[in-house]
Amino acid sequence: MTALLAALAVLILFTLVMLWLFCFAFVRRNDSDIDNLDAKHNRFLKEYRDIIKPGMDYIDNTPHSWVFTKSFDGLKLAARYFPVKDSKRTIILFHGYRSSAKRDFSCAVKMYCSMGLNVLLVDQRSHGKSEGRIITFGVKERYDALTWVDFVLNNYGNDTDIFLGGMSMGATTVLLSAGLNLPKNVKGIIADCGFTSPIAIIKKVSRQAFHISGFIVLPIMDFFCRIFGRFSIKGISTTDALAKSKTPIIMFHGTKDNFVPMEMSRENFDAAECEKQLFLVENADHGFSYFFDTRGVTENVYEFIYSH
Repeated sequence: MTALLAALAVLILFTLVMLWLFCFAFVRRNDSDIDNLDAKHNRFLKEYRDIIKPGMDYIDNTPHSWVFTKSFDGLKLAARYFPVKDSKRTIILFHGYRSSAKRDFSCAVKMYCSMGLNVLLVDQRSHGKSEGRIITFGVKERYDALTWVDFVLNNYGNDTDIFLGGMSMGATTVLLSAGLNLPKNVKGIIADCGFTSPIAIIKKVSRQAFHISGFIVLPIMDFFCRIFGRFSIKGISTTDALAKSKTPIIMFHGTKDNFVPMEMSRENFDAAECEKQLFLVENADHGFSYFFDTRGVTENVYEFIYSH
């Protein structure tokens, strides 16, 4: 009897730990302070504050409007729209995991507007002003990308040339969307440090941060995803999506990325059957390619956009 109670206690404790891990990884948190550069969670950006702060100010002070649409599963999705006079090119930007559009694209909005593109700066589901409680690592977000493409065509003209851009989980979002039936208006995808699949990145973080085998974590996480989020992390990969894609793609990745390994972009690149480019930035950490090689990133992006 004692052994049975002990086993039951261990099972309950294990379940609670797994539930905590699920909430830690997938459930939305309060992100109201995410753009405060003085906050503790933004200390890693201190070295680049003098570049990031003016970019964030540009986003705040440049004329724009908040726009909203509905996701395929009924969530209210939000984005900021920055119009450029007489432009028929629009880029839709998707930020990273537990981050924000304003922080991740602090430098990119001005860059793209200067290149003559309208910018749709998206709050991903379960972030910012968009609704949602569960982050799905690109599984549902890829359909949100398609929703925003339709929004642009319906509201700003069906002759608009569209580019999709993303960083980290946002890069995975747009790379996964490449496997969907994207309209011909989508001329290209720009992906910075995307991962190969939800399972791959969860397995990597579980091992690196918590020293827990993915063999144990993944089946339980998938079970909770099905119960609480009505989705599965199994069978979803950017490599599969890119093998079906015909949309031109340019990928960026820092060679010293400690969160999403550079090798994941190599796998994505090798799998892609479309027109493709891979631009590796020496010594850049996760999402820092622009800071390490501003000229190289800018020139490659410009050439990519204006050649499609």
